[in-house]
Amino acid sequence: MSGMERRTALKLIAAGVIAERLEGAHQHLVQIAQAPAAYKLQFFSQAQNELLDKLSDLIIPADDHSPGAHEAKVSLFTDLMVANSQKDAQQQWGSGLKAVEAEAQRRFQKPFLKLSAAEQDQIMAAMAANEGKPSTELERFFARLKSMTIDGYYTSEIGIHKDLQYKGNTALAEFPGCTHPEHQA
Repeated sequence: MSGMERRTALKLIAAGVIAERLEGAHQHLVQIAQAPAAYKLQFFSQAQNELLDKLSDLIIPADDHSPGAHEAKVSLFTDLMVANSQKDAQQQWGSGLKAVEAEAQRRFQKPFLKLSAAEQDQIMAAMAANEGKPSTELERFFARLKSMTIDGYYTSEIGIHKDLQYKGNTALAEFPGCTHPEHQA
């Protein structure tokens, strides 16, 4: 290669691929926000997405203040993020969902989505029991799930505008600066 080292060329190619993937992900995020029914799952199966949707909604349920994770379409956000993750992260998500189903079968001999609300709460409590120091696959999955649920919810219109009540940037007629006496020049 004349004028350019092979390493530099590979970095530029990788940057182009990353930029292309980011642009594609951005388009999907806009689609999730504007037309969620048109979004096509990229990583999870429909059954996995339904489970993920329920789990996310148990973490951030609707209340009298704002809609929950279900209405914010957090499971679709998670699908997009996991689809664009490394293989090991994808395997962790798949293993985590299997661990949830295995725990539901072990405790109640039914799939998680067929459990009563009280039974689902028992499994969620078990998942969150050692949140600070997770030691099982189920507990490690809860940490990933909770983090992704929070990220998905608070980057959605529902999370930002309805829950946080963010009104957007506003123009200031004047910017007075810091008023602390110790910061005055």
